[in-house]
Amino acid sequence: MNKYQNKYTVIFILAVFILITQGCKKFLEAPLPIDQLATETVFKSRPTILSAVNGMYNGMASGALHGNYIRFTYWISDEGVITPMPGSEVGDIISGNIVPTNTNLIPWSWFYLPTYRANELIAKMPSVDPTIMNETEKKQIIAAAKYVRAYEHFLMANSWGDVPLITSTSTSENLTKPRTPVAQVYAAVIKDLTEAAADLPTTVNASNSITIHNRYQVLALLAKVHLYLGNWTNAENAASEVISSGQYQLVTGVNNVFRRGSREAIFSFGSTGTGLLFDNRTVIGWLTIPASVGNATTNYCALTTNVISSFETGDQRRVNGNWVINLFGFNFPNKYLYNTSAAAATIAAAPQDFIVQRLAEMYLIRAEARAQQSKITGTNSAAEDLNLIRNRAGLPNTTATTQATMLAAIEKERVTELFCEGHRWYDLKRTNRLNTVLGALPHKAANYKPHYNLWPITQSEMNTSPNLTQNPGY
Repeated sequence: MNKYQNKYTVIFILAVFILITQGCKKFLEAPLPIDQLATETVFKSRPTILSAVNGMYNGMASGALHGNYIRFTYWISDEGVITPMPGSEVGDIISGNIVPTNTNLIPWSWFYLPTYRANELIAKMPSVDPTIMNETEKKQIIAAAKYVRAYEHFLMANSWGDVPLITSTSTSENLTKPRTPVAQVYAAVIKDLTEAAADLPTTVNASNSITIHNRYQVLALLAKVHLYLGNWTNAENAASEVISSGQYQLVTGVNNVFRRGSREAIFSFGSTGTGLLFDNRTVIGWLTIPASVGNATTNYCALTTNVISSFETGDQRRVNGNWVINLFGFNFPNKYLYNTSAAAATIAAAPQDFIVQRLAEMYLIRAEARAQQSKITGTNSAAEDLNLIRNRAGLPNTTATTQATMLAAIEKERVTELFCEGHRWYDLKRTNRLNTVLGALPHKAANYKPHYNLWPITQSEMNTSPNLTQNPGY
């Protein structure tokens, strides 16, 4: 068997298994299919098609994937630290001693499961009988699947570099798929998002942002993709369309941002399981807010000095109990409020979903894109966008007036506005500051290496495909 066969066989089997397995709370109110979703049967009725869509969203939003993934970004960036550093695999990652055998690394196979489900929908929906689902609905499901496929590939390419670009459900093709150059992955991501935006409506269901159902959700990701590529005009235009749609609002008061139903949320993940650990709250909350002092010194990251020192006097995001909370003598992220000790009644009173995209990020993307085009102050400028975010946090207008000072101000604002939402490591990487910033951290300096700008392929995945080429340096 060649070097990719084992890996993709496992991915295919897992994808099929999860598609036919019950137990996850569904995004759409549709009954579970009674037949295997991997067969053509699923595309013969409306309820089973909707369950297949549910399966795609559930794979994308699984607590294991996104809870651990977001927490991992704290560990590897300058956002999270444990004091004293635990002598464990978690401590190794945080202190910059990253090796492929560490079992707390994120495997890229997690991201291929929802990708496979998206590919299945993209391939099969065109042939669905129009008496079961009309052409407009079919196009919208395909567009949602293209978003999911683009989202997963975008995350993987920025984390591992060259990754296999999987766009079909053909086992014969996928079993031997080589790693695809990053530039080609990005081109495929942009193509998927451009096509998806064309087939989704401009109307927004303000009470529900947990499915891909409108054009602006796609454009929000497209704005981010263009920002990462340095396509400043395209990034500005995509962000501007989202902002000017009038469908989303910067909510008043920082503590209203992360509530379920927030008008700032462009795309959210809802609950993906049942019971207290899932209902009405996010997995990331109970992975990052310690319930005991033992948690605080073992595997729950407190915010670093780099983050805390970025807040200015009077910043409402920094007020204890708002977006930062002091527990057991350490400051922890408090955007997602509930740890494993939270009572059901407390959670139900202020339910939350994990917000993937929100309007504040669009203003910061547009501010950076405008600054890069020397639109620094005045009407339609970087300052105008940045001040909206600052004023909402209780801060005065920015004093930045040059391109250099404005870009620095935007970076600092991204730290204080977007901390612990999965942005910081990638921000440092895309601005070529990753090695400078992380290599200077006291808790990473002794171990940090330049090749950490790419994640290692986990040893378990390397073992599955013994001839797979590891990323350089690992």
